[in-house]
Amino acid sequence: MDNNKLMLYETRKAKSGTIWLLFLFLGWSYGSLDKIGTQILYYITIGGFGVWTLVRLFTLSGAIKEYNRKIAAQIGLDNQEMSTLGLF
Repeated sequence: MDNNKLMLYETRKAKSGTIWLLFLFLGWSYGSLDKIGTQILYYITIGGFGVWTLVRLFTLSGAIKEYNRKIAAQIGLDNQEMSTLGLF
């Protein structure tokens, strides 16, 4: 695995623990995953009147993994390298 690509991936990937803490204390998760418009709508509707919040509790881990997979693909990691990183 190319160390430069791996270092770039490590700096750009979403950190799961940080995003979970931001979500639990501030309701911030969509913005961390490059969906700022959805984050603004989330705040305006007060978490979709609670419904979005409940759904997000169950979907946040998958969303983080999907975002990290997208970052890895942009960097140029192949499927085998992504599998090694646990993205599949």
